[in-house]
Amino acid sequence: MSHYDVIIIGAGPTGLMAANQLARFGINFLIIDSKEGPTDQSRAIVITARSMEIYQQLGISDTAIEEGRFILDFAIFVKGKEKATAHVGEFGKGLTDFSYLLAFEQSKNEKLLVKNLSSFNKQVSWQTELEDIIQHPGIAEVHLKKSADPGQPVEKLTAKFIIGCDGASSKVRHLLNFSFKGGTYEQQFYVADTKLKWEAGSNKLILCPSRKNFCGFFPMAGSNTHRIIGTVPKELNDRYDIGFADLEKTIKETVGFRMEIEAVNWFSVYKLHHRGVENFSKENCFLAGDAAHIHSPAGGQGMNTGLQDAYNLSWKLVLVLKGIADEKILGTYNEERLPFAKWLLKFTDRFFGIMTSTNIIISWVRNNIIPPLLKFAFSRNFIRKTMFRTLSQIQWSYDDCSISQNRSSQKLKFTAGDRLPYVIINNESIYKQLTEPVFHLLIIGDAKTLSSAHSFVKQVVLGIDEWEPFGLTKPLYILVRPDNYIGLISDDMTNEMLNSYLRQHCYFS
Repeated sequence: MSHYDVIIIGAGPTGLMAANQLARFGINFLIIDSKEGPTDQSRAIVITARSMEIYQQLGISDTAIEEGRFILDFAIFVKGKEKATAHVGEFGKGLTDFSYLLAFEQSKNEKLLVKNLSSFNKQVSWQTELEDIIQHPGIAEVHLKKSADPGQPVEKLTAKFIIGCDGASSKVRHLLNFSFKGGTYEQQFYVADTKLKWEAGSNKLILCPSRKNFCGFFPMAGSNTHRIIGTVPKELNDRYDIGFADLEKTIKETVGFRMEIEAVNWFSVYKLHHRGVENFSKENCFLAGDAAHIHSPAGGQGMNTGLQDAYNLSWKLVLVLKGIADEKILGTYNEERLPFAKWLLKFTDRFFGIMTSTNIIISWVRNNIIPPLLKFAFSRNFIRKTMFRTLSQIQWSYDDCSISQNRSSQKLKFTAGDRLPYVIINNESIYKQLTEPVFHLLIIGDAKTLSSAHSFVKQVVLGIDEWEPFGLTKPLYILVRPDNYIGLISDDMTNEMLNSYLRQHCYFS
C-alpha cells in the first residue's frame, strides 16, 4: 500500500496551489482529479493582487500578466445611458506590485499552475476518482479509482494528511460529514463567454442593472472577448433547457445600447449558493476553497480565497511533516481562515443582493443613487485605496490570532498578523527578497543579528529609512511567516526570545 505525506483531492486552482506550495518544500504528495486535465471552461475570471503576490513568490506572475487583460475602467449603464464611469487603472498604486485588476480566467490559472508543478517533476493524476476515506489515529486510508478504466480494482493508499479541494459538491466533505450551512438564491443565473462587437471599449467592466434583470460584462484576454453574467428572467425559471438564444434579447434590452454578439464560446445556467463549513478540519483531513465555502461571484473573490486557503495551510503542514512543529499549529488554519470565510459570505451576499434584487425600492436606489455614489468614491484617492485593499484581499489581517504577537512600543502603521507592508528598497519590492520557503527575520536599523537563529529562519538585514513612513522611529525586528504575513514584531530580540515565540505560538519542537 503506497503512502504519501499528503493526498490532495481536486486539481482546480486551490488544489494546484496546495500542490505547488508543498512541492516548494519538498513534501511527498499525490494530487488527483476526476477530470481529464485542466478545465477548458473559463469559470472564475479575476485574479487579485494578493494572489499575484503568491504567483510572484512562485516565479509565475509575469506569465499571468502577459496572458491576462487589465481592467482599466468601470462603468454602470442604466437603460442604455452611462450613469457612472470610473477609471480604475492602478488604483492600488503604492500598495503592491500588482496595483490593478487583472482578468486571468480560471482555466489559464490551472494551466499555469500545472506547468509550474511540472518544474518540480510533479504531475496531477488525472481521471482518478475518490471512492472513500477512512480516518485512523494519525493516518488516513484513501480509496481511489481510475475513471478511464472502470474495470480496474480500487487502489488503497495511506496519507498523513488529506486536503479536500474538490469544489462545491466536495465528496471529501460529504464522506466525512462536515456541516455545510447556508442557502441557495432563488434566481437562476447564466454565464457566457462571448465575442462582442460594440463601442463600449475592450478593457472596461460594465454593470447593467434594470428594474427586473441584471447583467454584467467582464473583459477577457482576446480581441473583443467578454464574459457576460446575469440573472435569468423569472418567466424562464421553470425551464431546464435554456439556451443562450433564449436570453440574447433580454441581454440587449437590459443593456440598452447597441451591441452585437458575434460568437458564444461557453454558456451555462446555474443556481448560486451561499454556504460554509463550521470548521475547516476534521482529524487528519482539511478542506479548502469551494469545498469549504461557496458564495456569489460578487467582487471576484472565490478563486482567490481558495488560493489563500491553500497558501495558509501548506506551510503549516510542512512544519509538522518535517518534524519542526507540533500538530497543534494546524489548528491555526481554522482559526485564521474561518473568520475570513464568514466575512466573505456576508460581504458577497449583501453586494449581490443589492445588484440583483427586483424589489422596487432597492432597484430604484441601485439605478439612481449607487451610480453617483460610486462615481464620487472613485474620485477620492482614500476611498479608491480602501476599495482596492478590500477587493484585493491585502487588507485582511490575522491580528487577533494566536500566532500573531506584537511586542513593540512604537506607534507602527502595521501590526502582527498583517500582510507585510509594501516597502520599496533599492527600487524593488521587499517581497522580491522573501521568496524562499522559510521564515524571514527582518532586522531593521541598527538592530543586531542573532548568533544562532533557528534553521528554518533566515535573517535579512535592512536599513531603517524606507520603513520610517510606516512609523518606525528606532530599530525593529519583524518575523515574517512563509506566507509573508507578520508573526512577531519586537523592538529587541535574542535567541531565547525568538525560540520562546516559536515554541509557544508556532509550536516548534
